[in-house]
Amino acid sequence: MFRFLTKQSRGLTSASLIIAGGAILSRLLGLVRDRVFASQFGAGRELDIYYAAFRVPDFIYSILILGAISATFIPLFSSLLHKDEEEGLKPHSPANHLASSMLTDIVVLLAILALILMLFAPFVIAVVAPGLSAADKQQATFLTRIMLLQPIFLGASHVLTGILQSFRKFVITSLAPSFYNLGIIFGALFLVKPFGLQGLALGVILGAALHLLVQIPFARHAGFSWDVGLRNSGLELKKTIRLMGPRVFAVMSDQIDLLVVTAIASTLALGSIAIFNLAQNIGMAPVGIIGITFATAAFPALSRTYSHQHTQEFLDTFARAFRSILFFSIPLTILFILLRAQMVRVILGSGHFGWQDTRLTAAALGLFGISLFAQTLIPLFARGFYAMHNTKTPMIIGAAATVTNLVLSLSLLKLLTFAPSFYAFVENALKLNGVRDISVVILPLSFSFTTIFEFFALLFFFLLRFPRENLASLVQPWYKNIAAAALMTATTFLALRPLANVLNMESTFGVFLQGFVAGTLGLVVYFLTTALLKENPFLSSSKLKVKS
Repeated sequence: MFRFLTKQSRGLTSASLIIAGGAILSRLLGLVRDRVFASQFGAGRELDIYYAAFRVPDFIYSILILGAISATFIPLFSSLLHKDEEEGLKPHSPANHLASSMLTDIVVLLAILALILMLFAPFVIAVVAPGLSAADKQQATFLTRIMLLQPIFLGASHVLTGILQSFRKFVITSLAPSFYNLGIIFGALFLVKPFGLQGLALGVILGAALHLLVQIPFARHAGFSWDVGLRNSGLELKKTIRLMGPRVFAVMSDQIDLLVVTAIASTLALGSIAIFNLAQNIGMAPVGIIGITFATAAFPALSRTYSHQHTQEFLDTFARAFRSILFFSIPLTILFILLRAQMVRVILGSGHFGWQDTRLTAAALGLFGISLFAQTLIPLFARGFYAMHNTKTPMIIGAAATVTNLVLSLSLLKLLTFAPSFYAFVENALKLNGVRDISVVILPLSFSFTTIFEFFALLFFFLLRFPRENLASLVQPWYKNIAAAALMTATTFLALRPLANVLNMESTFGVFLQGFVAGTLGLVVYFLTTALLKENPFLSSSKLKVKS
């Protein structure tokens, strides 16, 4: 087992499969986690408090760790590995010095930042969730202070992840996020009863600690030796820190967007924060499994071909990744819209998660699904710009999308409040008649509109960078995919009613069978149609082939 976990991935295909497998496992455990949350608490006060408190440490994690360390440490660390990787690291080698310095500095930095935020946690929560009651803000502040330990563990863990991935050891690094979710699930199942809502926060800390602990033996096996007192590795560490700046700003807009949404949701009906987060967690699964996996797999080839000024090869590689993502995201968009109620009922519908919670979350999921194609393609465009050494364009467009989302959300909420006809239109369109308050659905609706805007803005400025004669592989018509999608939509929709007549729709298993059979029939029609029209990128010459 240890040999399997330490095995090197020699090719990009095997590495991509491992990354995708880890992403699928982590997302599935994430859905199990959300089901446990929904069953124990429902979409109400407790989950509102938890998600509001979780937003602060998650902001730090996404900005400083995912947004900076992961993108800057690996290239510089890899460049220092000038000896055969089979020999591992040497304690006094430049690469080990850089890794030790980075690990020490990131732990110290995050510890100081955590202490500062613990001190100012009441003020931070007042900004993040102004709509919570005074008692709920106090509890959210306490949870935030506990969970601020999470970025410290995950920051140290991602340095080890960078070391292992530089040696092309992807198995354990792909499994680490699953251990993180297992820790949170353990907290929800076994720590909530003795500790109350604090048990969820303790589960987050346990999960983050597991994320780190499972990688330590493998980093040591690779030869890494942490010199705790080493704080300066010279120019390489300074270069790493300097390169973090653009990446921090590039991902900051998304995180600010989530903070804004949380703040607005806290002012709406009880449970709005929970409903938005639960629906988004389901809706974001394809982004991690499809969008980020293909974008990550294509990134080395995009960087190499652009640096060698092979423009046409760069665009062909980008186009193959683009078509591959679109090939999967189109049918998933249809499924998320048509089968939204079945998905929510099966994944979350248990315990304290009531029927109104199900209906609102399903409506939110369907609205998230509208922009699924854009959500899955944006990571590819971001990496396309990064390969061209351009971090400013995605940063500016992302910031514009954040401002647009804020303005649109507030405008639509005001319209919903003061225009009864608009309220009735939204209520009827989403089949939410009789639900106590539908305001929360404005947030995913605005999110989808601004995400689609962000996608087309990225597409527009990407196309501007290249001569028109080089863009044939990217701007080809997609009418074949649209035709296949139309047939899939009709098949899935027409299968739902007959299945409902023969299945027990009062049981979760009956709802699952209805969605599974209807969705499978639709997917079969889609894949057969694209194959007949020769528009399946995995059965034609357009298959994605990228080399590291």
